[in-house]
Formats: sequence, structure tokens, C-alpha cells
Amino acid sequence: MTVEKEKQVVIKFNKEFFESGNTEITKELLADNFVNHTAPPNAPKDASVMIQFITGFHKGFSDVSVQIHEVLGEGDKVSLRKTITATHTGEFMGKMPTGKKVAMNVIEIDILKDGKITDHWSRNDLMQVVQSL
Repeated sequence: MTVEKEKQVVIKFNKEFFESGNTEITKELLADNFVNHTAPPNAPKDASVMIQFITGFHKGFSDVSVQIHEVLGEGDKVSLRKTITATHTGEFMGKMPTGKKVAMNVIEIDILKDGKITDHWSRNDLMQVVQSL
């Protein structure tokens, strides 16, 4: 698979999973041996933590949008910088709805093999967003 096609897989995953909340896309775009290197300590390293997070995020926020600012690819790695914006309209992490619009900045690195994401790392400012609610 070319780097350009790998970039498209990562972009599709971000739009379908993070923006639309489509957890079924994990079956299509994540490898069976997928490892979430960003999972909290003692949590499963498969996609389950990501699915749990995005399900809760979409219950707590509406108008979710993913703006991808940069996509870089080399070899089997794709990295992107994105901003996820949303409106806090439901309970999230113990915070009752505020109606506030939020923006979460994220940098992620994914490894792909045979058109599927096998490994994922990310850093974000979610905790600052939650504290601002």
C-alpha cells in the first residue's frame, strides 16, 4: 500500500470514528492485532478503551467535528495533527452539560500494515478541556 493510501485510511478512521462516532469502523480499519499504546496503565491495549471513550464523548458532546491540519507519512507510519471541536450538551466525565464549545488538540502516530492500523499513539489536551467545562 502506498503512503498516500495509508494516509487516506487514517483520515477515514478519524472522520468515521472520532467525528461520526461510528465504532463499527474499527472492524474495517483496525488490524486484529491492533495495539493502542495510549491506553491508560492496566487498561486493555486493544481498541476497547478507544471505543468506550468515543461512545462516552459522543454522549457528552454534539456537533463533533475533526479538522485535520497536517498529515505526514513515511514508510508504514502516518502522523497527523488535528483539532476536535464539539459542544458540551451531555454529561461527560462527571461534568454536567454546560453548552460550551470546546476544542481538543491532538497529535497521533499510526502504523499500518495491509491497509489496516496496527499501532496507535496519541497526545492530546483532553484534561485541560474537561477542566474548562
